[in-house]
Amino acid sequence: MEYEKAYVFQPEETRPIKRRRVESKGLQASWNSRREAYQTAWQERQEGLEACLDTINAATVDSIAILLDGASQDAQSSRIPTGIIVTDPSATLSSGILRQLSRREGSGDGRRVFVALPSSSGSNLKALLKALIQRATLRHADSEDETDEVQLTRRKGGRLLNYDLQLLCDHVKEHQIQQVVVAFEDTEAFDNDLLSELIELLGRWRDRIPFICLFSIATSIEFLQQRLSKAAIKCLNGRLFDAAPAGEVLEQVFQAATGKRSPLFLGPGLASMAIERQHDYIQSIDSFTDAAKYGYMSFYYANALSVFLRPDLDFKDVADDHFEALRTLDSSRSWARHSLANQETARVRDVLESNEHLFRLVRQKMADGREILGNMMTALTVIGVLQNGLPNTPVSLKSSLYIQAMSGKLAGSAMIRSLLLTIRRVPSDVATNLLKEVLSLDADISMPESCNELVNQLNELVQAQDDEKKPLRSEDDLKNSTLRTTVVAQKVELSKQKSALSKQDTAYTAILRGFTDVLEKYFTDTLINPKDLLFHEIFVYDLKSPYREVFTPRPRHAIERALASPHDYLDCDCCAPDQDERDEATLASTQPASAVLYQLYLESGSLINASDLWQAFHAVSGDDKDDEQTMSLFQRALAELRSLGMVKSTRKRVDHVAKVAWRGL
Repeated sequence: MEYEKAYVFQPEETRPIKRRRVESKGLQASWNSRREAYQTAWQERQEGLEACLDTINAATVDSIAILLDGASQDAQSSRIPTGIIVTDPSATLSSGILRQLSRREGSGDGRRVFVALPSSSGSNLKALLKALIQRATLRHADSEDETDEVQLTRRKGGRLLNYDLQLLCDHVKEHQIQQVVVAFEDTEAFDNDLLSELIELLGRWRDRIPFICLFSIATSIEFLQQRLSKAAIKCLNGRLFDAAPAGEVLEQVFQAATGKRSPLFLGPGLASMAIERQHDYIQSIDSFTDAAKYGYMSFYYANALSVFLRPDLDFKDVADDHFEALRTLDSSRSWARHSLANQETARVRDVLESNEHLFRLVRQKMADGREILGNMMTALTVIGVLQNGLPNTPVSLKSSLYIQAMSGKLAGSAMIRSLLLTIRRVPSDVATNLLKEVLSLDADISMPESCNELVNQLNELVQAQDDEKKPLRSEDDLKNSTLRTTVVAQKVELSKQKSALSKQDTAYTAILRGFTDVLEKYFTDTLINPKDLLFHEIFVYDLKSPYREVFTPRPRHAIERALASPHDYLDCDCCAPDQDERDEATLASTQPASAVLYQLYLESGSLINASDLWQAFHAVSGDDKDDEQTMSLFQRALAELRSLGMVKSTRKRVDHVAKVAWRGL
């Protein structure tokens, strides 16, 4: 099939049409403005995420940096200085620690080279050495095969193979590199014998190449010793480091991505999807950052109303179509119906008829809505502070609280009621610490003056108590309740009876109940449903459709469906299937050649005779075409199926092609 004749297409010579610059109209007129708004918003958010990542493992990075500096001073050691970092399975060195080490002083001037070596670098020792040399010398290979080809780079004395460490040795001497740090990202995924051989080989070159190894393990140091050979262990001089757990890193990064100053708030569905994807699959924290970035990109690029998020937006820069789109939002319609019910007809008429009134309204409501959501994020911080200060109380994850709050399910929930009830039962020493911690956040929350009065009353009450070592207890405390047993008609009945309280305990009970009343009112006013805010569609993004297609793609299903049912994508009458037949069984000469050949491909076995396939294709598509044109279409369709990985040539039979993929697998 590779040497058959092909149809030559010779178009008539025509003058090229002069391209005219077409200006965007309608909702697309704000494309440039939205792109600039996205770049500004994401740059600000990315700086916050990078600052968060730099502070998570700062202590571990400092300890590893001390190890690297000490190894440079003791370069005569025969053993390889090794740092063993205990992490979670989903945490990799490249996600933060290796990046922070490369940014430190003394690492970016060329004296220290960092090489990340994942287990996918190769399946044998030659492939690993080739990847190590290429990444250390900043040299990229033209091909990814694992053959013993001779590299074109020469040195004095002759040629060297591309996996010879002498290449790296010459590079180290030429550029005066003091350290070559090899970071094994997923140590458990390496083959035991392969990893041992590589370590032994690096140990032999230690006197010529200043190697330093970093291992990322998710199990234990004992398990790593069992996997390595004795000779490989003798080559290492290890030191153990602890990294932050992946769950803690995810929570801190999520908190940085959804802070109170965020220009765009992720919706509950989108946030829960990203969190579940991060927990279900073993991925680094960089994947969550990319997910947040794609969320910003999808919103600003696909939603024309995101232009109103620009802080320097002027009324003259907005096209009239954008205001018409604002009036069709669900929140805008709900606001209009509510205003008409409250006899605010003039205000609704101004917004519907005047774009200037609508522009001022949307700017005001957006600022108010983002401030309300920012206060909601602060309320989540208050909940976390209360849970941390209460003994024997489970602490909820910030991501879980965020999803519940953005769903409108947190206000009045069982968790809030249980939290307030627990506060009413705590002793005076715990209550004093809780009040101090909550009032320390007074700059971010709006607590009434009565809270300060409660603190002063509690301090006076604690100082005036008779026994300073014994804390005050409230009436709701279980220790102030006793069970009374009575026998009535030969039946035992249990009843709860309150113990007699002193005046100090009674006053303390009133203080605690006043504090919980303040907290309950604060949570009720702050934890609102974001969907009740006017124009929430502009600053809250919760659309799953494009997001799901990107992060859970099904490319094979889409390709098979397009080839089996081309009418669904082309939407033309010529490819429409018959009503009495199924779409998969429909064959027509008007369909694309690849679709026709794919239908015949499905009816074939594992080996397909090329001549029989050609005759079947000619019978379907060759009625109204000549043989040369039909042959060219057949060859192009077969080449397309081959590029898609559905067929391949086989040596068993020269005139056959092998079927590689079956539909639905």
